[in-house]
Amino acid sequence: MNIRFTDIEDLTFPTVHSNGTSRSDLFEGYLEALRKVRDLTEAVQKIEFNARDYYVQGPTAFQTAQDERRQIMFFIGHINKYLEAHAEYLSQQ
Repeated sequence: MNIRFTDIEDLTFPTVHSNGTSRSDLFEGYLEALRKVRDLTEAVQKIEFNARDYYVQGPTAFQTAQDERRQIMFFIGHINKYLEAHAEYLSQQ
């Protein structure tokens, strides 16, 4: 499976119908996941992140760690957008 994190507008949303999961259950599930991702974002941002913890690994270690952290925050941001898009879609059903 290839997930492209820039295609939020092209997501496939669930169809709410009488033989499927209720709109309410789906909506609440996405909202709960959204709350957890926001908690995760806050928790990661609170982690102490300082060059003094990397310099012994060489002159580029902190820059590499910064790049990795930015990439992780980018992915978390897209997970947040995914969940928001689903919750918004379901709120309009």
